[in-house]
Amino acid sequence: MRIPLDGVTAVLVAGYRSGTAGIDEATVAQIATRVATAGIPVLTALGNTAEVQQLEPAERHAVLRAVATVRTPATTLVAGVSGALGTLLREIEAAGQLGYHAAMVHEPADPFGDGDGLADFYRQVARDSALPLVLYVRSARLSHAHLADLAALPAVVGVKYARTDLHTLARLLDGAAGTQCTWINGLAESAVASFGALGVTSFTSGIANARPDIALAVHRAVTGGDLTALRALVRDFVGPVEALRAEHGGRYNVATIKALLRWQGIDPGGVRAPHSELSQAALSRLAAAVGAGAPPADGRATNPSPPTPHESRDRR
Repeated sequence: MRIPLDGVTAVLVAGYRSGTAGIDEATVAQIATRVATAGIPVLTALGNTAEVQQLEPAERHAVLRAVATVRTPATTLVAGVSGALGTLLREIEAAGQLGYHAAMVHEPADPFGDGDGLADFYRQVARDSALPLVLYVRSARLSHAHLADLAALPAVVGVKYARTDLHTLARLLDGAAGTQCTWINGLAESAVASFGALGVTSFTSGIANARPDIALAVHRAVTGGDLTALRALVRDFVGPVEALRAEHGGRYNVATIKALLRWQGIDPGGVRAPHSELSQAALSRLAAAVGAGAPPADGRATNPSPPTPHESRDRR
């Protein structure tokens, strides 16, 4: 079983009403449609960039419903799912009814259990899932052997590899696992060169929420072998933005993307703890990175950068 997962996967944010009071489905749909229309081929709802661990079940379904309004024929819709096995399977079934093509299984948050236990969990999901699966691999618990076995499961169509041990990935790509499913760089644009050297040019992107043009330019550079263009994109935009997102254990991961969206004319609301809003100093650094001029304290730039032709200037 194969579904289209190549290229850029946008991991969408969750838009809130009145700060973080609840899901604003219209804004979520606006962001998703804008990203798909820009040419991003894969959309993931309820990834970590959506603060998925902080959403109530009804809020998760609202996000899934909003993203499912995207009906671009070339767009692959992936639903992030997490939690207890029964809950997870029910969310996958609900996503399938909404028209999603696959489900991305978050690595369980339970701190206990070794690689054997984690692999068994994924096998149970694969056995009963109503949709094809993308496995989101973040920790080092799964060995080369575990990953090779999981990639061979008929239900597994992709692996989002968000680990830095690329030697393990290289071994997997050299074996049967390299052709049994789609391997995706889960460390985003800043790791594109390293993954690209192994032949993995598909990657996930939070930046694509606000600047799909940047994400697509990075993909063109890595697939075309244009290292000069790739280096310039990382130096001038991707590097500073991703560094800010990663600070202090990732406290600004989502707030950075939401600030960029505000500068594009879309207000996606705030962030929920343990995420944090950008400090004034962080906002100033972000503004310098994107050339938007110094923003006021609420994060809205007084001199936002000009939008590209596909970008809406309508503020919700």
